[in-house]
Amino acid sequence: MRITQDMLYSNFLSNINNVNTQLYNTQTQMATGKSVNNLSDNPIALSQILTISDIQTRFDQYKSNINYANSLLSAQDTATQNISNLLQNSGSLIIQAANATNDIASNTAIAQQLQAVEAEIKNSANTMFGGNYLFSGFLTNTAPVQNITQQAAIINNPSNNAFQITTSKNFGDLNQFQSGTYTVNITSGKLSITDSNGNVISISSDGIDRSSAGGDVLSNSADISNLLQTGGWFNTGRGIKIYIPKGASGSFTFSYSPGGNNVYVGDNNNLAIAYSDGLNTPITINAKDMLYMQHQTLQSNNLLLNSSNDPATAQTKLVDLHLANALSNVALQTGQRIVLTGIDHNGNIVSGPAFVVTSSATVSQLLNYITHLSTKEVLQNNTILTLPNGTIANSSTTIGALTNGSAVVVRGFSHEGQIVSITFSTNTTISSVLASIGRIFNATATINHGIIQIADNKVGSSVLNIAIQTKSNSIPVFGLFNSISHGISNAFLGTVSASIQHGKIVIQDLRGGTSKLNLSINVVSSANIFGVFNTIQQGGGIDVFDAFDNAQAAILGQSVNQISKATGFSAGSTLMPTISGYYTGNNSQNWTFSVSGSSSAITASHTITIMDSKNQNIGKITMGVASGIFKITVLDSKNNAIASYATAANSNDAIASFLNTTQIQLPDGLNLTLAPQKINGTYVTPLLKNGDSFSIKLTNMLQQSITNIQDSLSQVDANRSVIGAYEQRMQLAQKRIDNTSLSNAQTLSNLQDANYAKIISDYQREITIMQALLQSFAKINQLSLFNYL
Repeated sequence: MRITQDMLYSNFLSNINNVNTQLYNTQTQMATGKSVNNLSDNPIALSQILTISDIQTRFDQYKSNINYANSLLSAQDTATQNISNLLQNSGSLIIQAANATNDIASNTAIAQQLQAVEAEIKNSANTMFGGNYLFSGFLTNTAPVQNITQQAAIINNPSNNAFQITTSKNFGDLNQFQSGTYTVNITSGKLSITDSNGNVISISSDGIDRSSAGGDVLSNSADISNLLQTGGWFNTGRGIKIYIPKGASGSFTFSYSPGGNNVYVGDNNNLAIAYSDGLNTPITINAKDMLYMQHQTLQSNNLLLNSSNDPATAQTKLVDLHLANALSNVALQTGQRIVLTGIDHNGNIVSGPAFVVTSSATVSQLLNYITHLSTKEVLQNNTILTLPNGTIANSSTTIGALTNGSAVVVRGFSHEGQIVSITFSTNTTISSVLASIGRIFNATATINHGIIQIADNKVGSSVLNIAIQTKSNSIPVFGLFNSISHGISNAFLGTVSASIQHGKIVIQDLRGGTSKLNLSINVVSSANIFGVFNTIQQGGGIDVFDAFDNAQAAILGQSVNQISKATGFSAGSTLMPTISGYYTGNNSQNWTFSVSGSSSAITASHTITIMDSKNQNIGKITMGVASGIFKITVLDSKNNAIASYATAANSNDAIASFLNTTQIQLPDGLNLTLAPQKINGTYVTPLLKNGDSFSIKLTNMLQQSITNIQDSLSQVDANRSVIGAYEQRMQLAQKRIDNTSLSNAQTLSNLQDANYAKIISDYQREITIMQALLQSFAKINQLSLFNYL
């Protein structure tokens, strides 16, 4: 083939262009220090470089997030450590205040120091970081702990009585009223409160704070008959006190806005931060977690799905529910009955008629049914009944099998206070005994797993009190019955909320303090249930500010110590004990009052021995008739006389009237009234049963404050541990990201960083080639036709 001049030119030009391109790429690599500058340089390597660069960019963001999180967590740790130190110091101050040798000036100084410590704790709880509050949840622009003033005012008094109303601190295990208008009703010596919709709102049953001494009891009404005789203040326990004029009746309306000292106004959410692909973690706690009581929340463990497999809502019809984990995945049917079983905040038995499923019934209607359920007065046997061979007794067990051949006597008070005594022979079955109890006492008596429960079926306050003993020697057969409830009432109304969230039923106890709320929703006639409620947030925790307030009040000698109601006298005594006064003791303890005497007649010689929880003698009460005089004498632990009371023993009615109006002075500031019962206006014969007893719980609030502050310290330190865990998680994440980032940087370097030694070598070689090509091209340009001849 003939090589033309054009071919030589084209070949030289192509070679020059190729070398020039290589030289340009080499010069670019020299200038950028990168081996890959264009997609054409190395498509596979460039794709890897872009992917790793994107990862590195995300890592940079995560590092920034982690740095921010570490700074925020450090600020939280500093604040919580400060609170922890303050709580430790306050505990020492309270212990110092408990020293009986302190004078008034010393105690006043300690109380002032505690007030300053309380303010410092509040300031730490309101710590800010970067212009935001650390412990307010999502409400970062809101100080989590604020002083919000309660407000209460009478807005309508049609009865024209001199009623008054004032705000007060709610009792420790009761919530304040919600914001709104309420009506106070006084009828037949009873005080009740209803909301704007006419629903009864539960209040303290007796107006005395017993939150630390056995717990307050909520009631639909409170007996104020004694208060009406003189006039005076009644504390509802839920944020207001009402002044009741002498002889008042009728109703009035008041408005209320909740508040009080140091109210938590943040929310329950925790801020979270992303620290890796698809991973995030909370980085905050809230002040409520650290310092305030948490209410118990129960959440159904079943996801309720409707027919389209979407999570159910309040508007979903019950017949459209698909119960995923119960009833063999079968939907509810029209006519089926739903009941709620369990116990309320106080451990009272939940009762009420079944909810009947209709074609139009919705989840909302079921939730409304739940919140309007009542609770029953229930007496429960305190031992499991077993036969000599260890078998647990049941309804068909005979009395003789339990008592080794002895008949039994059922003694006690009916709902109305009437004395009852029934004898059952040895061949009587437990089911027959329980049927008689149910009929005579207007109650429902059952036995389950050897435990007998007697539930009062009559609405209102009750004195239902039962004991079952052998006829021959009065030995308790079924054990003593303890009251685990205090009368039928709509106890759930206003104290329990029910909602459905993401297909799950959530029941929240709106009362503070330690809660016993434990419920399940049952479908009647089905072995399965939907809605066993798991506790997702347990009641308890300590309101640290209340602990400080109580401590300061106790140090300054204010009356904050608490006395529980008397419990017991279930073996046949007809006198109902009531404890009043102001407890002046230095320790929290339980006292037991035990009766001994030769006869049950009140006129015979009786002794009531008072023992503390360590079985040490506190004192004793002696009573009986001598020389026509009924006399009561109180002795202290050293048999020194404290008080003496006497009246002419003309009749049992005279003695009963005397007992009903006599406050018996006891040690440590307590007073005891042994009140006989009345039936149809006539006193029941006063009796003290040999071997009977009752007990009370006494709480010294200074000592209680030490315990509460120690519990608060534990709660704060637990949250410090949570913060520490968050910090550790951030440190581990940062270490992983740093290690991975370093590895990625090495890979990127290997993929894209230029090899300068090789580049210089390539550059020199390409320059030499370019020069040779240009010289050759120049010579070709000098050739003519004569060169080919």
